Order: sequence, then C-alpha cells, then structure tokens
Amino acid sequence: MLRLSIDEKLSRLTLANQLKAFSELPYHYALSTTLNGQQVIDTHLSDPNSVVNEAGIEYNGTFAASGIIFKQQFIEDGNGLSETISLTNPHNYPVQVGQVHFGFSADLQDKSSWRLRAIPFLVQLDGIVHDYSVTQLIAGETKNSFYRDASREEPDRIEDGLRSEAWAWGDVNNGIVIIKYNNEAIEYSVARVGEVAGQSILHFGGVGLSMYSEPLGTRHLQPGETFTFGTTTYMPYEGSIQTAYGIYRTFIEQRGHTFPKDYNPPVNWNVLYDIGWHHSDSEKLKQNYHKEALLLEAQKAKDCSCELLYLDPGWEIAEGHTLWDESRLGTVSELVQTLKTDYGLNLGYRTILRSYRKHWDEAYSVQHSYGLMKPETMEPVWGYHFWEPCLCSPEFFAEKLRRILAISKQGIRFMMFDEMDWRGPCYDPNHGHAVPSTALDHIEAVYRLAAEVRRQCPDLLTEVHDAVWPWSNSLYAPTYFRQGAEGIGAYDENWGFEYMWNCIEDLQTGKALALYYYNLGSSIPLYLHITMAADNDACVFFWWTASTVRHMGIGGKFSHPSVEFAGALAAYDRETRFQSYSDHMKLYQLIKPYMVRGIFHGIAEHIHLHTLEEHQGGVINIFNLTEEDQELVFTVPLELLNSGDAVLEVVGAEAVWNAKEVEFRIQLGAMSPGVIRIGDSACL
Repeated sequence: MLRLSIDEKLSRLTLANQLKAFSELPYHYALSTTLNGQQVIDTHLSDPNSVVNEAGIEYNGTFAASGIIFKQQFIEDGNGLSETISLTNPHNYPVQVGQVHFGFSADLQDKSSWRLRAIPFLVQLDGIVHDYSVTQLIAGETKNSFYRDASREEPDRIEDGLRSEAWAWGDVNNGIVIIKYNNEAIEYSVARVGEVAGQSILHFGGVGLSMYSEPLGTRHLQPGETFTFGTTTYMPYEGSIQTAYGIYRTFIEQRGHTFPKDYNPPVNWNVLYDIGWHHSDSEKLKQNYHKEALLLEAQKAKDCSCELLYLDPGWEIAEGHTLWDESRLGTVSELVQTLKTDYGLNLGYRTILRSYRKHWDEAYSVQHSYGLMKPETMEPVWGYHFWEPCLCSPEFFAEKLRRILAISKQGIRFMMFDEMDWRGPCYDPNHGHAVPSTALDHIEAVYRLAAEVRRQCPDLLTEVHDAVWPWSNSLYAPTYFRQGAEGIGAYDENWGFEYMWNCIEDLQTGKALALYYYNLGSSIPLYLHITMAADNDACVFFWWTASTVRHMGIGGKFSHPSVEFAGALAAYDRETRFQSYSDHMKLYQLIKPYMVRGIFHGIAEHIHLHTLEEHQGGVINIFNLTEEDQELVFTVPLELLNSGDAVLEVVGAEAVWNAKEVEFRIQLGAMSPGVIRIGDSACL
C-alpha cells in the first residue's frame, strides 16, 4: 500500500488506496532553511500526530532541526484526493527557506513502460517535448523551458526539478493526474528524480520551489508567520493522454477559468503587417500611420470578412505614452464612428508599459540596484533604449489607468496588454511594494490594471500577456492565473505565444504543437494575429490558428519589411493570397461558433474535432504537414458526434458510418489543411 508516516490511516480513503500503485515508497520530506546564519536540512518530523475525520486526514509535526511546524491535510471529494501543506515559523526571529521538497515517491525500477508527461504543455512554447520515459528520467535527460531577458536584472532561478501546472504519471493503460492549483501565488507542480540506497526515485506532488523561488512567500517566514501552499489534487484515469488532459481542463473550468457562454470574439485585422512598425519615429509615423492609411486597412478588413480593426504600435504620440495622436488619426470617437458606419468594424488597440521616449517622471521608474537605468545593458539586446515605469507606483498606476480609460471608454471593443513584462526588482521604497519588489508584486499590478479597465468598460474584451515571461519559450504565471469572469479573474484571454512571425517553420518543426496541447488542457481563450504573407496559398497556418486559437486576427496583404522578422518570405502573388484568405474567411465565419465556443477534441496532433453542445456532428480540422500529397484515413468515435443512431451529412471528406465510429477519408495536398463539416455544421 501507499507507505507514509500516516499510511495506515491514509489508505482508508478510497482514492488514496487507488493511488497506491503509483507510489510504493515512503512520502519524501526535505526542508532547507537558514537560521541565524546557519543552513539546516530537515528530512523527518518529530512528534508527528494525525487526526482522521469523515472528510479526510490532518497530519501535523515539527521538523526536528529547524523547529518549523508542518501541517498536511488530505481531503477526499469523490473525484480526487487533495493535499494542502503549510509551514509555520514558531520562532521570535525570521527564518529563510532555501528549498522545499515534499512529495510522494515512486521506485523507477521495473517501470519501463511508464511515462511522466506535462500538462498542458507536453510540447512547450519553445518546442521542447516534456514527455519523459523512465529511462530519460533516470538518465537526467530532462529540461525545463524558460525565458531570459538580458536587458533586465533577474533573480536567480531554482531549477532542481521539473515544473508543470499538472502531470500525468503512469503506464500506457492508466495513471494519475497530479494537479497543482494556486490562484493567489505563482506555484507549479514540481517532479524530481532522486536517489535512495542506489535506487532512482521519482518524487511528485506535494510542494517544491521553482523559477524565481516561487511561491516566493515561503522564502522568508517572519516570526509566527504561516505560509500555505497551493492545493495538489490527485485524480486517477484510464486510457490515453487525451483523457488525462481532459481531467485537467475540467478541473480548471470548474474554477471559472474558461470563456463565457456568449463568447463571440471578433476576427481582428491587424494594421501592423501592412503599415509597418516605425518605433516612435514621428516623421515615419506621419508618412505611414495616419487616418487615411487606417481606412485603407479597414477596407481590406471588410473585404476579408473581419469584424474589428486592431491597432498595434503606431497610434500613440510615442509608444508607451498612452496618448492618442489626434494630429494623425483624428479623435478616437470619430474613428470609432467611421469604422462602424462605413465598414461595419469595431476598433481595438494595444497598450504597453515601457516607454520608448523619455516621458514619465523618473519618480515612477523602476529603481534597479544599479540605479534608475543602465542603457549599456539594454541597448545591445533591443537595439534602442527605453524607460521602465514601475506599475506598483500608485501615482503612475492612476495616470496610466486614466489615459487608457480616456481612450477605451469611447467605444473600444478589444484591448491587448502587451510589453507589460517585469523589469526586475525595484528598490524604490515609495512605490508601495516590498523592497526589493517581486515578480508577483508586478503581476498583481498588471492584473489590477486590466481588471479595472474591464470593470469600467464592460463591453471590452481583454487579452493580457504573461507579465514576466511574455512572448516565447515558457510562461511564468500558470495559464489559468487570475483569468476568468469578474469576481474570478482580471482578464479574458491569454496570448497565443508569438506564433506570428515564422509560422510555416513552427508547424514543420512541431513547435506550434504547443497550441494543440494547450487546447487539450484548457478552454481559456487564446488571442493570436498572423500575417498571410508568412502563410501559404493553401492557408495552412490560417486554419491551424482557427483550430487552436479561439480569438484570431489576420493581416498582411502586402507585408511591410519592418515586420518581416523571420527573414525573407517565400515569393507569393499578393492578390492570389489575399483572395485565398478572403475565401477561407467566408467558410470560417460559417463555422465560427464551433471554433470559438466549441469543445476541442484531439483526435490526433494534426486532427482536431470541434463540437457544440446540443448540436449533432461537428467540425474537423485536419492537416497534411508533409511536402507530398497524401490520402489520410482516420476514425472518430460516434459518442463524440452526438449522432445517436443517425447517419449525418458530411461535407469535405468521404465517410463510412460503423456501429461505434465513423471512418473518414480525405485527400490533401502538401502543406495543406482540410475542413470537414458533419451534421448541423454541414447544413450551414
């Protein structure tokens, strides 16, 4: 059975007894602290005691060397076994915590078919696959993904274990999903391989620190202070990895991290791709980014069945000032009215935190340990200098909010909170944060800003980039963190991970599979805009985005050289590509409810089914990502199609209906998508 210090009592819980096959060794305790300048390592509890009640078990004790009080609670709710752990400093002096390793333990011997798989990013944003065999675990062939910005001061990272929002651990037939949930502090589920008596052991669940020592609140325990970690939930499953992912998606949906029932985001047209990025150069902006240019973009948007004109960099007097440039664009209200009346479009824009011209009072700036600014550090990385306001400053926060609202209250329907990345610890004691400030201080300020904008502009749809690692490689905050409706979260949508520059390569290398796995494990909407100039005439990335991103934007009929960051684009006929996108957009608009509000089913990495409640059938997106034409054959279980005994109409593929499944057959050209409509969607 599951051997813990409380194993006999824990095993009385039904679910705990089911989990015994996945952890046959004693629970692991390791706590590193510094007391009065001396490092102390604790590996066992003195005088442990436990209390058993109808809900579960509470286990208490004191770490012998440090005196830290430990409390652990297991509760069974019928679907899972939850574990909550807290640490208390009983001393009259502060205690610094170096690392915490608590968790179940599994002997890795004789488990050759077992795997440890990350949820929701089995494929991480940088393309690294976090699907580990026992052989890889024992050999140390594992790696965390992370984002680094050499232009800022960054704390040391803790990376002595693998981190993920959740894990699936088991063999090919069954396993457990291990979920860490903390919507108050940044915390991940840490899994690590250790060695006991020459045997390789996997420690999982429990708690462990990662990244910038998160959750940071436990690092410095003041006298009498208690820190409670996020809850870990253990849920058994049978079947495929899709089943495990579905368990996690349901778990976070039940906590409000999803989209509303009436969710219907507009398809954006991003003016950036054709007008260009002119980096606050007033003369270039005057020549290229003016009202007449925006109205030309609006016509393209209308011709391509888009619903909103989205303004990326260029609408401000200078980037980061949050001041609408009326000299070039007229007033916000005039533009909103013209777009609505003449083109049937709404208006959206992005706001950023940093400033690319000196503008804000230096009292608002991030005060680094080396002073306010260090241009020689920033400029080699970015190629230019920028100023770094501290959003925790109450005065700056209030003025930033005032400027955003002055624009957004005039009928804006979509906002992106971009370039809000943490610029490192701030040492200014006048900003209302701890000194030095933490990543969580900044994250909470960003979400307060987004939440207040959304509260005062209830018709506004908001997307917020990760506030620490905002663009690529990996996220800092969990995907669900503070997302959801008012009262649950601060914003609506996550960013689509920067797959907007080199999209064909991202598909071919498998990097864009991160979008597929995200959808398996989350219904939180993503927003991503793409340029047709980097796609192909078959619109393969258009449909990949449509299938994996609930809110999408397009643009780039002509493609301005200033935004071709991926290098030279393949030659293409601009009118042909635009017409192709326009045609595909007409089909997309027909099936849009399936794309934006549907349930995502991963039939395979390149075969995605979207279904709507109370509708028969669904929409299948299928992709041939090879350089040769292919005939693809696959099956879909009838239970996913809500078809009952009926044989439904199918458009886009040949279909054979069997007792329990439907076999589909489709011919696809090289690097091409297919769209198959079944049942109700075939009648549109």
